[in-house]
Amino acid sequence: MKLAEEIWAKVLDLMSVEVSKIAFTTWIKPISPVMIDDKKIVLKVPHDVNREMLQSKYISLLSNCIKEVADKKLDIEIILESEDTGRVNNNTKKKDEGIPLDPNLSFETFIVGKNSNVAYAAALAVAEAPGGKYNPLYLFGGSGLGKTHILQAIGNYFKENYPEKKVLYTTSERFTYELVTAIHEKTNQAFRDKYRNVDLLLIDDVQYLSKTELALEEFFHTFNALHDAGKQIILTCDRMPSEIPQLPERLVSRFNSGLTVDIQPPDYETRMAILQSKFERESLTLGSDAIEFIASNIRSNVRDLEGAVSRIELYAGIKRVAEVDLDLVMEAINDIVASQGVKVADIPLIIKEVERYFSLSDGALISKKRSQDIALPRQIAMYLCREILDSSFPKIGDEFGGRDHTTVMHSVKKIQSELKEDKNMKTCVDEITVNIKSN
Repeated sequence: MKLAEEIWAKVLDLMSVEVSKIAFTTWIKPISPVMIDDKKIVLKVPHDVNREMLQSKYISLLSNCIKEVADKKLDIEIILESEDTGRVNNNTKKKDEGIPLDPNLSFETFIVGKNSNVAYAAALAVAEAPGGKYNPLYLFGGSGLGKTHILQAIGNYFKENYPEKKVLYTTSERFTYELVTAIHEKTNQAFRDKYRNVDLLLIDDVQYLSKTELALEEFFHTFNALHDAGKQIILTCDRMPSEIPQLPERLVSRFNSGLTVDIQPPDYETRMAILQSKFERESLTLGSDAIEFIASNIRSNVRDLEGAVSRIELYAGIKRVAEVDLDLVMEAINDIVASQGVKVADIPLIIKEVERYFSLSDGALISKKRSQDIALPRQIAMYLCREILDSSFPKIGDEFGGRDHTTVMHSVKKIQSELKEDKNMKTCVDEITVNIKSN
């Protein structure tokens, strides 16, 4: 069994790259290995719907990944947990029939920033008083910003504090597939009982419901049944309800009837906190310059930050070092940085472009001179470092000749204020920004 688990862990790593995050969470992650020999690997899944989906859509990919890890082709047998009599305790009744919750996704492990503080507070309020005024709670934002983390944190809190109540976490893709299967097998009532007899329903990525009219109709009635019974509903999506294509107005209205909260990309300070927390959990020591480099260059979402941490951990393991320096970080995440179109040493680039725009000599902006012909361009350059790179105030100050961070803050605020009133200032900043991004 140990060998099967070791092989399967490596297969999961490969599959996580080959399929979408939703597909991986819904169909691949619930699989567990049972046994392996020279000819065959036996895998176990919780429901028949999982087995059907694997056999119809993912079996070829699964076979290739297993072959790559095991170094030989193996037959794959997929069984249900109920069929694995030697390993399943039949006296243990599972209360959750959806996708298993990840115990690591809790309120304690979520790093709260300006981008997510409202969503976090709303989620905690719902977890402590479910079925109240924030019903449904609708969280929306781009991919990788922490919506699923918050969603599952509510589920884990609920399970811990209300063990007698029923939690069901799933995705809209799985909801649709189970509905189609239920219609085909004439088990519609069992499907409805499963989704309407819960105390907390967590649905990830509801935007995919709009692809199937049948699913929209069924979910409308499921929503009403739960809401009317005072049961809590939490939904995540990549956009506002009104922006989901082909979503009926009656569902838009219901999604908006509770609390709708957006999650934005993390700012610099939040990215720093996320990175420090993750490196501490991985027992890796990084200098402040290395962490600042990551936070300054990977700004898209939390998932990309996590990917960077994993890459750095891998490189540190290969080189057998516990203390990670900037050179190793740059080597590990060079392709991630390149894919985001972010250049190394961007602050010097901005300084250079502002000096060129104002016909100043090289180094003028980092000098001690305070004359007006230099002071204003310096303030513009500091503003652009903050606006384009989202660099920290201390970091910008260091790059501008060791100036105090309060000086940088004052400069940024001054330019922000002038941009609202002075059209010439806006034209100037826009032109410099174009020059910087064209490099």
